[in-house]
Amino acid sequence: MTLTDLLNELWEQTRAAAAALTPAAIGSAVAQAWRPGLPWKQRLVQWIVGICVSYYVTRAAAEIFDFTPFVAQACGFVIAMIAFEAAPGFIRAASDLAAELPALLKARIGRDK
Repeated sequence: MTLTDLLNELWEQTRAAAAALTPAAIGSAVAQAWRPGLPWKQRLVQWIVGICVSYYVTRAAAEIFDFTPFVAQACGFVIAMIAFEAAPGFIRAASDLAAELPALLKARIGRDK
């Protein structure tokens, strides 16, 4: 494989990834426009959550239910909006669990003896 072939392959893979993720990224950006005053860290996390959920839900909806691309994208967008709103609560719950985990493990190990 020559360098030109490698660069062409890299370019095609980059274009395919951008084409797959762009609708989800735009949807997440639109969702964030409705929530002014968010800190950048929270915006970034919610943007990533929205993109990931939208991407995978869209693919799953198209594959499982044989939806057209438009309907699958609409389903992905709606579910990503729900995930976008749920992300802060999920992050809080996960951090609370992470804080309590050592005590839970200690209690669990102490009971087994």
